[in-house]
Amino acid sequence: MLKKGVFLLICLFNLCCLRADQSVGDTSFLTSSKPVVYKPLETLTEMASLGFDIDSLVRYADAMGARLNGTLIIARHDTIILERSYGFLQLYKKNTNYRNVQESQLDELRLHPDNKMWKTALFDLASISKQFTAAAILKLCDEGLISLQDTLGKLVPELPYRKVTVRQLLTHTTGIPEYFNFKYDIFDTSTFVDNEQLIQVLKRQRYPLDFPSGTRFEYRNTNYAILATIVERVSGQSFEAYVHDNFFGPAGMNDTFFFTELIDTNRRWPAAKKGDIYTPYAWINPEITLPITRGHKKDGSLALYDRFNGILGDKGIYSNVEDMIRWTNAYFIRYDLLPEEWVARASTRQNTLKNGILPKQSYGYGLRLEESPTHGLLVYHGGLWDGYQNLWLYRPKDNLQIVFLSNYYNGAHAGKSDEVLNIIDNLISHDHQ
Repeated sequence: MLKKGVFLLICLFNLCCLRADQSVGDTSFLTSSKPVVYKPLETLTEMASLGFDIDSLVRYADAMGARLNGTLIIARHDTIILERSYGFLQLYKKNTNYRNVQESQLDELRLHPDNKMWKTALFDLASISKQFTAAAILKLCDEGLISLQDTLGKLVPELPYRKVTVRQLLTHTTGIPEYFNFKYDIFDTSTFVDNEQLIQVLKRQRYPLDFPSGTRFEYRNTNYAILATIVERVSGQSFEAYVHDNFFGPAGMNDTFFFTELIDTNRRWPAAKKGDIYTPYAWINPEITLPITRGHKKDGSLALYDRFNGILGDKGIYSNVEDMIRWTNAYFIRYDLLPEEWVARASTRQNTLKNGILPKQSYGYGLRLEESPTHGLLVYHGGLWDGYQNLWLYRPKDNLQIVFLSNYYNGAHAGKSDEVLNIIDNLISHDHQ
């Protein structure tokens, strides 16, 4: 088993290993006149070409697939070792939160052929999105437009946290309160809340710091939402455009989008009132040709869209497993997107506190880190939001990558991540004999 420090990693992985006895939904968005251009990975057509028998890994993955609702991929460099999809785009287990769906229709909707899970299906990455925000900030630093020591007093001067630095935002050591805990009635929730509205709320409410900046590590989504605003103000582009131009495009991630591109976040919902938290319906961009999943709660009911979905930087990216392999290769392995120096900084501990104390959790820039005595350095991040539970993991020593994307928020299947790594390591060891 992995040691205590990797407990969070195990939990995030476990939460992705979920039941596949639920279902699908409206598939009217699956067709479009706009073609999707793919940049193929070096997919293995013959597993024997790796030099070892991976039957044990296949059997193990498919056994998990009996409970997993989502997609998984395991790769080394840009070579896919294993790729699977299990379950459904939507889990019609209950008709709760669906419009005009009767209980008698659930099985038919669940088993509709178009509604099976696809390898190319798009998932909300949730907090896995943070590494893209960090990369955008580091690119601005590399270009000399900002520095890690620049303060909010310089970059977002209307905020009351003028001495907080960019580095403290990246490492969750600011003390700025978690916006998830703010009351919804202080926002205009007739549509989705965006970053600018969050900035105005922070300016108006003037919440005090929860602790002096730099003295504690506490994971706060507010930090990365503010970083996205910094990217916009410094670059002169929208956050979405900047990330597309500098990361998605160059990495060949043609199937990766922001929530704000998939959904009409500017539309005002007639039934909404001040303080409304969720909306069940949203216009889906017809130009997106890939199947789009919806998240689900532990009981299998549909997770409604949270009004905070319009806030980017801390979350908000939709992608699939193959594009995440493209990202890892372009950013962490080939250094196509940023010089190696900056990538190395991002993937090493950066959250040392002012007094020199090392927090129990090791955090780089948008990345969690774990030095496992069994498996070596693991660079990873989980994603939990709106019924999604995901895990992205990269091991630098051999460029091993594991991605689990799940749209079922269920804590089934305990303690499987260590077993997967053990199987892979045994296979790699056999390959080198």
